Amino acid sequence: MKPCIANYMTNVKSQICEVSVDDLRQALNTDALVFDVREPQEHAQGVIAGALAIPRGVLEFNLFNLPMLKDIEEDHALEKPIYIYCASGGRSACTALALQNIGFKNVYSVAGGIKQWVDTGGQLIKP
Repeated sequence: MKPCIANYMTNVKSQICEVSVDDLRQALNTDALVFDVREPQEHAQGVIAGALAIPRGVLEFNLFNLPMLKDIEEDHALEKPIYIYCASGGRSACTALALQNIGFKNVYSVAGGIKQWVDTGGQLIKP
């Protein structure tokens, strides 16, 4: 990774909360939202059961139109726990920061992403 990108990612990660795949496993048994922000060709390889596959590039603009947020008041939506993962943790960290900047208060980026999930025995489903 180029130094300027590494510095950028260090800055992003200093402003967000990163959690482990074990934390994600626990969150899957709650009313938390889980977003897979990888690209469609990556989603085709498998996603974590219970996750909504929505690319990072369109998430922020479609967030309040998603069925799970569409019909609840904005204040309640902004309190909803949101866990985000990507391939290895970079895009999810950037997404977490973007959602925090929108006003979401309980946003978590999954460190290591889907790679860490699979490496620790996590299963995937085909969307």
